[in-house]
Amino acid sequence: MKAYVNDIEVRTYYGAKVKSVVLAYCRAHNLPLKLDDVEVRDAYGNIIGLDGSLRANSKIYVKF
Repeated sequence: MKAYVNDIEVRTYYGAKVKSVVLAYCRAHNLPLKLDDVEVRDAYGNIIGLDGSLRANSKIYVKF
């Protein structure tokens, strides 16, 4: 499955949680893996939790 984090494609397994996709994004871009103060929003600007599920081609935006 692919999802988009900050408009960058991230490939992961089907049924992945938001946390897994954000961690994959962090690993790919050598960002810190500490997710304590991370704010995640969907394409409509709604805040979503790290334990939420994603569908294929979902777009999320992360603020560290």
